[in-house]
Amino acid sequence: MFDYTLVKPEYEIDFELRYTNIRLKAFKSSQAVGGTASAEAASIYARYRAPTGLYVMDRPLRYVLELASTTYLGDQRGLLGFNNLSFVGAGIEFDSSAKSGLISRTRIVGRYAFGQNVQGIAIGLAVSF
Repeated sequence: MFDYTLVKPEYEIDFELRYTNIRLKAFKSSQAVGGTASAEAASIYARYRAPTGLYVMDRPLRYVLELASTTYLGDQRGLLGFNNLSFVGAGIEFDSSAKSGLISRTRIVGRYAFGQNVQGIAIGLAVSF
């Protein structure tokens, strides 16, 4: 995995490139369920965060933009009816560290996922301690 993070007062950028290769092998099972598989994927991910100019809990409210794409390789290629899955997202993030000792950041992001024969929407909630 390659991970690049750039933090400046006016914005933050997170960028990741990832290759995953997991070899799966059944053990201590009957031949009916035994076998092997290769779970491989190549992914790219990016997140951009910047202040909106508004303040929540004495800290800047940030807007968040995300994008990601994964290409499935190996034995899982085409298994779910698609070879690639991508998403774009937008949301907000607020820093509660000035008011809470337990939770430092909360992020809510809406995402649109799409690929060959598939599309959908999701809302994600992330909390940092």
